[in-house]
Formats: sequence, C-alpha cells, structure tokens
Amino acid sequence: MKKIFPFLLFILCAPHLFAQHGSSFGMAYSISFPMGNMHDYITKTSFRGVEMEYNHHIKSDFTLGLESGWNTFYERVDKKTYTDGTASISGVQYRYTNTVPIIANGRYIKTGGKAEPFVGVGLGVLYVDRATDFGLYRISNDAWQFCVRPELGVMLKSDRGVTGLISAKYYSAFDSDNLSGQPYLSLNIGLLWGN
Repeated sequence: MKKIFPFLLFILCAPHLFAQHGSSFGMAYSISFPMGNMHDYITKTSFRGVEMEYNHHIKSDFTLGLESGWNTFYERVDKKTYTDGTASISGVQYRYTNTVPIIANGRYIKTGGKAEPFVGVGLGVLYVDRATDFGLYRISNDAWQFCVRPELGVMLKSDRGVTGLISAKYYSAFDSDNLSGQPYLSLNIGLLWGN
C-alpha cells in the first residue's frame, strides 16, 4: 500500500501540475491488439493498458509532446513445444508480454468546433519484457526497440476545461539484438486537461 499511495497522489495532482496555459496533460485507457511478430507469440487482445501524455501547443493547430504507458498481453497456450536455441520444452504455456513506450510526438489538429480531428507521428523506444512460464520454469527476454508510432484521433471539447480523447496508435517496433520487433495497435479512450 505504501508504494501505491505516491503513484495515486501523482495521478490525482498531475492534471493540475501540467495543465498550464498552452499545455495539456492526458490519461487514457488502452485496448491493444498484437500484430506481426507479437501476434505470432500472443494472439489475444489486451484489455490491460494505460497511457499518459503531455503536449505543448507550438501553434493553435500543432503540438509537441511526450507519452508513455504500459500494456500487458497474456495468453494461455495448451500443450506445445517451446524452442530456445538448442533446448526444447513441452507443456502448457502461460505467455506474457509487457510493453512500455517512451515516445516524443507531434500532432496536427484541425481546430474549430466541438470535435477536432488530428493526425500525429511519434518516435522513441519501446521496452518489451516477454516471458513464457511452464509450471516451475520461466523463460524470459527483454529488449529496448526503436519505435515509430503513427496516430489518428479526435478530441471532443467541452465547456468545463476537460477534453475527451479517442485515438488509434500503431506502435511499429523494430528488431533488436535478442528479440524480433513487437508491434501492436492500440485504441485509446481518455481525457485531456488544459488548453
């Protein structure tokens, strides 16, 4: 409980700390779909995701910002053989992949009206922690991968200083030395505080 309290305090205070004139702070719930090499390992949709972002208006229709988040993918696979190098293990597998993107982004916003569509692109890194459990045994692998992230979305303005956010992001991760690229598509529903 002691470790959770500072995190909850930050979550409650962050919108007021970062939402200064010309800036916005956002939080979103993420539903993610594995693609490419990640889909070869885990096929199930992830309903365990969160994203936070900070954006600063360079112009009224263009922002630069930073984002991060956390998505957890999980799947149980019935008896199957897992091969790692020259070793093979058979059994029921519990597969996990955790991803943490750290992305610098830019957005072009079509301003005016209550609904403002936008398009964006981001560059950064994706931390991937992948594990396969077989009863008492665990095979794990982690990697930092270069990531390009296009985005489409819409902001839904309100008169109360809070903006709704709906977006789709594709995290296109590239191969690293010890793990193939782990791309996924994320649908986000959240709120923005600030201008």
